[in-house]
Amino acid sequence: MKGRSFFLYILKNKLAILLVIFLLAGIGYKLSFSLPKGVLPNVFFPRIEVSIENGYSPIRQMLFSVTKPSEEALKTVQDVQKIVSSTSIGSTDISLYFNWNIDPYLAYQLVQSRIADIKSRIPSDAVITIRQATPSIYPVAIYSIGSDTLSRTQLSEKLYYELKPLFLSIDGVYDIQIKAPAWSEYKLLLDAKKIRAYDLDVQAIIERLKAQNLIDFLGLIKDYHRQYVLSLYQKSQDSSKLLNLDIGLSNGRSVKLGDIALLVKKTNPIKTLSATKGFKNSVVFNLLRQPKANAVDVVKRFNDKLQELAPKLKKEQIEIKNYYDGTEFVNQAIKSVTDAILMGGIIAVLIVFFFLRKLKLSLISLFIIPITFLITVIGMKLANIDLNIFSLAGMAAALGGLIDQMIIVIENIERHFKKGLSKKEAVIEGSKEILPIMAIATFLAILIFIPLLLVSGIVGLFFKQLAFVLVVTYFISQLIAVFLTPVIAYVALPKSEDEKPDILESLISRYKVFLLKSMRYAWVSVPIILGGFVLSWYLYEHIPSTFLPKWDEGNIVVDLVLPPGTSLEQSGDEFKAVGDILDRTPEVKGWTMRIGTALGQISTQSNQGDFLVTLKHDRDKSSFEVIKELRKQIESQIPNLEELGLSQVLEDRLGDIMGADAPISVMLFGSDPDKLIKEGYRLRDSLKSIKNIEEVNVLTSYASPSINVRLKPDASALYGIDENTLISQIRSMYYGEVVASVAEGEKLINIRVLMDRPRRDPIAYLQKELLIYSVKYKKNIPLSSVADISYQNKVAEVTHYNLSPVCVLGIRFNGNDMSQAVKDIRQTIDNSSLPSDITTDINGFYKEQQRSFQEMSYVVLFAVMIIFIGLLLNFSSLKIAFNILVALLFTLTGVFIALKLTGKPLDITAFMGMLIVLSIVINNNVLIYNLYQTNFSKYDDEKSRIIHAVSVRIRPVLMTMFSNAFALLPIALAIGSGTQIIQDLAIAIMGGLFFAIIVNLYVMPLFFYFMQKRMKNGHQIR
Repeated sequence: MKGRSFFLYILKNKLAILLVIFLLAGIGYKLSFSLPKGVLPNVFFPRIEVSIENGYSPIRQMLFSVTKPSEEALKTVQDVQKIVSSTSIGSTDISLYFNWNIDPYLAYQLVQSRIADIKSRIPSDAVITIRQATPSIYPVAIYSIGSDTLSRTQLSEKLYYELKPLFLSIDGVYDIQIKAPAWSEYKLLLDAKKIRAYDLDVQAIIERLKAQNLIDFLGLIKDYHRQYVLSLYQKSQDSSKLLNLDIGLSNGRSVKLGDIALLVKKTNPIKTLSATKGFKNSVVFNLLRQPKANAVDVVKRFNDKLQELAPKLKKEQIEIKNYYDGTEFVNQAIKSVTDAILMGGIIAVLIVFFFLRKLKLSLISLFIIPITFLITVIGMKLANIDLNIFSLAGMAAALGGLIDQMIIVIENIERHFKKGLSKKEAVIEGSKEILPIMAIATFLAILIFIPLLLVSGIVGLFFKQLAFVLVVTYFISQLIAVFLTPVIAYVALPKSEDEKPDILESLISRYKVFLLKSMRYAWVSVPIILGGFVLSWYLYEHIPSTFLPKWDEGNIVVDLVLPPGTSLEQSGDEFKAVGDILDRTPEVKGWTMRIGTALGQISTQSNQGDFLVTLKHDRDKSSFEVIKELRKQIESQIPNLEELGLSQVLEDRLGDIMGADAPISVMLFGSDPDKLIKEGYRLRDSLKSIKNIEEVNVLTSYASPSINVRLKPDASALYGIDENTLISQIRSMYYGEVVASVAEGEKLINIRVLMDRPRRDPIAYLQKELLIYSVKYKKNIPLSSVADISYQNKVAEVTHYNLSPVCVLGIRFNGNDMSQAVKDIRQTIDNSSLPSDITTDINGFYKEQQRSFQEMSYVVLFAVMIIFIGLLLNFSSLKIAFNILVALLFTLTGVFIALKLTGKPLDITAFMGMLIVLSIVINNNVLIYNLYQTNFSKYDDEKSRIIHAVSVRIRPVLMTMFSNAFALLPIALAIGSGTQIIQDLAIAIMGGLFFAIIVNLYVMPLFFYFMQKRMKNGHQIR
């Protein structure tokens, strides 16, 4: 009576129940607008980046004064599992990988604390940047401020001093990251001839000028109840006044600085450059959002602000253009998946109508879909899950299931209604009979996803979101099935059953006859099942496998590396030629260029850079076809290239976040960086010959050539010239030194002291003519007399992996068979005769794939064990539990068959599809065998029991499988851009569900009967 009373209560309070459900759906609708949107989940990864820049410091200086002390200190930070560093001229980049269980904020604080501890051990003028790996550290949009009349310096200062403060005030904007800015600078050019004529020491002049920049506290003065701060204020507000400074001479007299120097306003020494299509001069800048901000809303607000500023900027002959908008793909992807869900829902409803032949019920089921999803949004909001491809994939995968819950209840109610019960009694009896076992089946389906907690890495983060949304949707659909479906059935069912011919009933009758005849040969089920398991294993071993599916996002990253030592100006000319190729490509909409910096890096060398290319929406060719053509053109027209890499933006960004240098990376370990790079280039040439290898790049290479000046041991004794004298005098000639700064409004402009030199070959002048002033003898001494000069053509960059030197090769491959590519790479490495002191390892996405496949295999195994335990507890029958378990495992054969027939690889999304298949198929098996147990005493022979249970459930089984499978058809067909990411998941689910129809309705009933018969015969023999 308790069950009856419960459903009577529901029918009596149907209006209140409807209002509660509508209220929850309304709350979900409101909250849906506040959910952040992105392609990938906006989660924190346990990776911290530390970048340390120190001008043009030589590699060896950076290695010993910055990299090694930083590495040694950071390696001891709590829960650091791996530390990878890269050292080049003036820069050190360190990536720390933490245990996945650590609090990311704690990891960030620990790194900050340790960096604070070592600041005193590294050069004081080094600039340190610490970044936490999250999708929000990458630009949601990229813009360019450009002009055909203003210089890059003027544009940089306009952006930094005037526009950036306005942009930062926009809600959700985290930072405006200016790539390759140029700044105004005063250059104080010392006349070398006059300096020598007056016997002046350059270092003394520099120290005198530095003193003119002092602002310091001297004390407090109290007078008549007032307090004054006493300070030394040497800083000049007018740079030209420095020319009036008196410089003391050795004879006791002085000379004005203006008599020996010239002050001019120029640009600071730049080591980076940026450019864009459509402007003579431009500066690229990135828009970064707050971690929890909605990227779509942030970009919209930013563009609105640009529209507001556009008329004013136009008067100044300045324009700001958008060249990359990441939210376009976000919107397209989310819209595509949402449209696919809508189309899938309509398809599922049509299937429901085909089976039930009741228009009102079918339309109501369509109405249930958005209600369930809107209530699911409440759970997503509470769990801080945003709208992304993976969370939407959870909804798409649950689409058929949430209709399934309602279908099964209504079908059972209708079955009782056909027996002659009144509408009210049919609703009560049908609901009371089916809902308890449905709750158990749903609970078992939810338990399947618990082992996902064991999955670590980026796969665990992404698929836990998918699983969470799926589980929440399952749970809500179960609640709706309990509280709303009886009400729907009561409202939608007619007062009396109309006698319409049911085509399915005649088919069910024929099916029962066919199944009865097949039971004579029930033993056939055993070789069928064993053959299915063998086929699954064979396909698992032979289907191509990869990490993540490929998708066309419409944006391409072109990474370029020119020969070591290529100047920034020469690199600019070479990159311009690549820009011309892009301009001639009809599919290209626009591009931005960076040299000496990159999309995912703060700084690189002057011979390295990248393009971000935006493709047109209405193009005929895919991104992959455009990439292939661009690679061919660039390689043929730019012969000076050392390395060329082409990828899509999200793939490139995902690699940066994960610390994967490429889809496949080969790591050479040894003790000598020079030897590692040399062997790396030799191995690269061998790897390029492998079929289907698209590109091989040596990612640890050489930096600019070096001219080394070494002070002779007797220089100090003979001439009074020491290392500091050498540094100050040579640097003042070839780079200069910042000695002061002046404020011009909000701008702080540096003053750099430079010694002029003859307009001759700078290297020849250094070797043969350069004079060094000796304070001891008050005269100039040839550099060749006090120092030895040597030339080093190749200076190896240094990459460390857990403090050990390593050379990294990045590899991309054609097609989708990563495992075969790795197999060929291993064979080539084995045949390459590397020196015995060099060891190799294969990393990149491949490493993550191997770990993820292993963990997902364990997840499937643990899921099966959980199901088996749950089945034993529910049915208290080993035979039934074992039969259902075999059915579930056999169903997975359909997944492999579907992947093979469609030519899709086995990737991590297909593994997730297997779990979802298990969660759907378990429902039907539980319902069939529950009915078998319930009606056990009503039938005398085993055949009748089995046939009755299966035939009664055949309609809900077919509706469930077809509605679930066909609901995913739009995604399986990859309708829209975003659906490609989860296409393999949809194909895997569809394959498993279609195969499950044969398994559940034919093979397993025969197998169960065969087991029962064998056991009965065994008992009779005993």
